[in-house]
Amino acid sequence: MIQDDTATPVLRQISVRAVMDVLLNSGATSRAALAKITGLSKQTMSEVIRVLESGGFVRVKGVTSGTVGRAAVIYEVDPSAGYVIGAELGATSLRLSLANIVGDILASAEAPSGDLAGTALVSALGRLSSELIAEAGIDRQKVRVAAVAMPGVVEPVSGRLSLSPNLEGLGDVDVRTLLSAELGCPVVIENDINAAVIGESWVGCAVGVDEVAFVSLGTGIGLGALTGGRLIRGASGAAGEIGFLPIGADPAAADSLERGALESTIGGRGIRERYRALGGDRARSPADIFAAALQGEDAAAVTAARDAARTAALAMVAVHALLEPRKVVVGGIVGCLPGVVDWIRAELPRVSRRSIAVEVSSLGARAALTGAVALALNQAHNLLFSPADLPMPLRLPAAVHG
Repeated sequence: MIQDDTATPVLRQISVRAVMDVLLNSGATSRAALAKITGLSKQTMSEVIRVLESGGFVRVKGVTSGTVGRAAVIYEVDPSAGYVIGAELGATSLRLSLANIVGDILASAEAPSGDLAGTALVSALGRLSSELIAEAGIDRQKVRVAAVAMPGVVEPVSGRLSLSPNLEGLGDVDVRTLLSAELGCPVVIENDINAAVIGESWVGCAVGVDEVAFVSLGTGIGLGALTGGRLIRGASGAAGEIGFLPIGADPAAADSLERGALESTIGGRGIRERYRALGGDRARSPADIFAAALQGEDAAAVTAARDAARTAALAMVAVHALLEPRKVVVGGIVGCLPGVVDWIRAELPRVSRRSIAVEVSSLGARAALTGAVALALNQAHNLLFSPADLPMPLRLPAAVHG
């Protein structure tokens, strides 16, 4: 919090939060307009602006002109008052973005992670962060919070990672503590699919949609869902592990127990194995298989693609039956391939009489990273501007990508 909470009344903290909410989402605003919007008295508004100016969070942008009466001073949030890091630690790549406190994306970087495992992944992310901060010329002390999206579930007490077979070597360590040490700031960790649905609801294809599900089809299979605009987490944070739905394969098989029946069928490996079992080329990737299926020149590819789409459609029906989202967004390295969503849509009427709106992710491979930036901004705003006794996340301003 920007004030000393032991000396600052909670009502004053709430006033600060109300003013910052307007400035972050409406842009530069006069003191009189801020008082009118928030309902605060002129005296309270003067004190709030003084606190924010002295803390370096608000600056004068200019004065109004061309109106009758005295010119009014216009205030805006100082973008250099703080920064956040959003990161994605994935099975094949590391992605990272640096944003300022108003949500502008200043710089991004990406590096492969396929040859790394365990704490080496965390160290690589730390190096990437240091390079990005140095290149941007940012004071590292002004990086307030980092949010890291990754597969699996981080246990709240131990900080250990579970349900993440695609990230080897991180199950026996306190991932949160390691990341905080590497990134040099407090760290929020979120499941990558949860982060993806947040990204889509922030600046993607689900803006303004409070009931939305994000289904990721890729190396693994996962679900992130918002209901009433809030994430569904479950008792231990493992809600959304739909790769374990008993669909597509024998749920009692060893691979199903390890990875989940659905994931073992339509995860990237499952699609390749189905294609090869049909006599297809062993060297082809899921992208190659769906591309060949679209061309209609490879019978094995057409069958493998249709089988995967039919199983994915069954998963959509299950998700819709449980959550009834207004929209199901499909993402992931397989889900975003050309034609995949069209194949799924074609199969849906065969397995359901209900209308299910299915749309491909507009953020694509950057959905989880974008959500991580949103999470970091939310946490930074909450820490800086919300009452310590009554934490109330501020609305996020729209991102501006650099």
